[in-house]
Amino acid sequence: MRHSITLWLVLFVSLPALAGSHPSLFFEPSQVEALRQKARSTHQAIYQPLLKGTTSYLDSTVASSGLVTWKATGKTLQLDRREVGNLLVVFAFVAQLSTDSRHLDLAKNWLLTVSSWGNLDLDGSQDLVQAHLLGGVAVAYDLLAPKLTSTESSRVRTTLQQNANALTQTSKGGEWWADEYLQNHNWVNHAAIGLAALATRGELPSTTTQPWLDLATGNARKVKQVMELVTDGLWHEGYSYVTYGLSWYLPFVSALKRVTGTDLGDLGLVKAMPRAVAATHLPERPSQPVLIHGDFYGFSPDLGLMPLRYAAMRYRDPVAQGMADAWIRGTPSNSWAPELNPRVFEFLFYDETLRPTDVRTLPLDWYGDSQQAAVFRSGWDKGSLLFALKNGPYGGMAGWQWLKSGMEPRGVLNFAHDHADDNGFYLYGNGSWLAPEAAGYYIGHAGSPGPAANQTVFHNSLTIDGVGQLGEGVRDKSDSAAAYSWYFDRKGGIPFFGSSEHAGYAIGDGSTLYASTLGLRRWDRHALFLDRKWVVLRDVVQASKSHVYRWSCHFMNGATREGGWLHGRGENSQALGVAVVAPASFDVAFTEQRPVNIKKLNSAGLVVNAEVKPTSASANVTFLTALVPTQESAWASRPAVKALDTRAPEAGLKVTEGASTIYALFNDLPEQSRTAGGFRLAGLAGVVRYEGTTPTRAVLIRGTSLADASHTLISQTEPTRVLEADGLASDTVRLSGNATGSPRIHAPLATRVVWNGMEVPFRREGDTLVLGGTNDVPPSEPTPPDTTDSTPPIVVGPESPTGDEPSAGSGSAMPPPEEGREPDAPGLSRPAGLSCASSGGQLVLGWSLLALSGALALGRRRSSRRPGHMSDTNRP
Repeated sequence: MRHSITLWLVLFVSLPALAGSHPSLFFEPSQVEALRQKARSTHQAIYQPLLKGTTSYLDSTVASSGLVTWKATGKTLQLDRREVGNLLVVFAFVAQLSTDSRHLDLAKNWLLTVSSWGNLDLDGSQDLVQAHLLGGVAVAYDLLAPKLTSTESSRVRTTLQQNANALTQTSKGGEWWADEYLQNHNWVNHAAIGLAALATRGELPSTTTQPWLDLATGNARKVKQVMELVTDGLWHEGYSYVTYGLSWYLPFVSALKRVTGTDLGDLGLVKAMPRAVAATHLPERPSQPVLIHGDFYGFSPDLGLMPLRYAAMRYRDPVAQGMADAWIRGTPSNSWAPELNPRVFEFLFYDETLRPTDVRTLPLDWYGDSQQAAVFRSGWDKGSLLFALKNGPYGGMAGWQWLKSGMEPRGVLNFAHDHADDNGFYLYGNGSWLAPEAAGYYIGHAGSPGPAANQTVFHNSLTIDGVGQLGEGVRDKSDSAAAYSWYFDRKGGIPFFGSSEHAGYAIGDGSTLYASTLGLRRWDRHALFLDRKWVVLRDVVQASKSHVYRWSCHFMNGATREGGWLHGRGENSQALGVAVVAPASFDVAFTEQRPVNIKKLNSAGLVVNAEVKPTSASANVTFLTALVPTQESAWASRPAVKALDTRAPEAGLKVTEGASTIYALFNDLPEQSRTAGGFRLAGLAGVVRYEGTTPTRAVLIRGTSLADASHTLISQTEPTRVLEADGLASDTVRLSGNATGSPRIHAPLATRVVWNGMEVPFRREGDTLVLGGTNDVPPSEPTPPDTTDSTPPIVVGPESPTGDEPSAGSGSAMPPPEEGREPDAPGLSRPAGLSCASSGGQLVLGWSLLALSGALALGRRRSSRRPGHMSDTNRP
């Protein structure tokens, strides 16, 4: 493989472009023919939707209202005016590669029309509409300048100058987005200013363009500093928000490097993103993540591809390449041109010579430290089960620590799109959402369209006396986190995460998520991914006074109570059984919820929330539940779930499936011991699997021993993290997990031991195997943080899906300006979609150093933020 001739080197590591030459931002005139060849071969799956979408706009004109008219037919289409700027990029790029002169005419006509409007702040907000149009005009001008007359070029440059000056003054004047470095408005608006400076470099006086470039570059340096803190690749507002912001930001920093040699494109957030996308994507729907937290606008079929290709190019990351390839293979192609501008840059960033990693070879389990998320999965193929637990502070740990420490750059953390959803879970399997949340949009302003989907009751979490977590509902002081005295105390977190071959375990600490007046002392949510087939949740809730606690789980298509079970109905004839083991006596209420945009998750327009509560109020309660996926047709023969000890149902449970029975036993704390159902546990949790009456597998979690009535099955002198011993009744014992010390395993027939894939020596003491120290044993993957303890290359070409229309329920990058309005342009179909979204890993030891500088450095904060700076109907 000759990396010296890759597209990345050709396009982005060349010497700075000559001032005034065009095109220059992303490639040179001499490279156009090579790009055309790629469009016909390796990049065809990317180019064909661009070509098809552009062709559908031939013979069209656009008005400053965003109304598109096809002259021949008189048909019209109302666009969000941001989409006009997007289309300028798409049309101009296709005009470069197409030999059809009509595409060039279309691109020129639209560019000159938009330039004739002069002031591009068409909605008066000095924000995204102006930025999209400014950025679109700048990129289109760079691509089309050689085809323009001097008069036409002058007209375009005049418009660029007018609007770049205006946005520059708006930013310098302290507009709300100017210093929100973890927010997409900041990224998009400054990127547009920077693109205008680069596109007119050497053609307008440097006294005009240099202030634009200085502002955009200075902002990019600050954004880079804060992005370095996001080490897990997740975003506090949700995936769609960060990918929208990057859709303009990454092209700007790429052009900045190419034109000036200034490299600000090494971004920690983007570097970590491919692994996060791979870990969270749904196997049947690779463009959709299992984590759907934050404001929801649906799912885009292609918005996330460009950051993946950028990471693959920039970091030579085969996981990024493999995830992008899997995304394209599994997602119907989208040719809705108003939102294809990121695919232009995907085309430019895609380096087909980089050999991809098959994502199915990655570790099954994953921990995201900034967002405090744990993801467990049974596999990578269709039909696999995915469980996720999310418990980060507003802004993620990155935003929380940035604000608390007062580190440079000083700025504002906007949490308007975050929801009060912490310690919430998500479950997907067999091609169906089994336990989604009531995904919706509610920005927290008094005038926001309801219902208030940011409230805790819309998520799979916990309410106390009908009240949710701090920050839910209307946020009447500001969108700024620093405006709320409780912000730094409401932290959340996942203090423990571990996994083995057949199990995963995570703990969410929710004790600080609620108002202090409630007297909540503990809410530990223990999540056991049992046998990679079921999920056991154990919620230990303790307070200083009596409350009514309600435990929520959402279902796609309704639910009913059947004795001690909740029978939830999913998609595709799938069902989820929730066995409520503790409390032994409980009430349940079912409520239909219809938040804004829920149709983009469930076409029925609703989900059902089941709220389980004890029959009487108390200060302390433990919920013990088992989530059991099954087909609807197999409901009657689903696995049986019962308490280990009916006198103490919170102690544990057993799951019986055919001749197999799995027992799970729990304590509240790892230093505790418990006897229940004939088992003895010293530690936090233990699992034993039996075939008939023979134990075949044992798992010990943060403990020292686990025994049944006959034998100590697994033990060691120092507490484990997670240690699994499988094959207890066979000749080979397989150990997995993350353990320390010298385990002892009851395995009377074993003649060999394999530990995390490596055969290891042992000695016998009767029926017990005694292993040596673990220092030389390779750790299982992933190596879990524990803050409580000190194939051939894939050619993405003509065989990739390039269907005319997006799949049903797929999303777009931005919502239509009027809910429910259907396009009526010839041959076009607007996908039901998501908003252009606004944006916010294990955190490094530097977190503690950052925190030492304290919250006193919060001095430079605006005393007030415009509470209505975004319209809920058409702004991210």
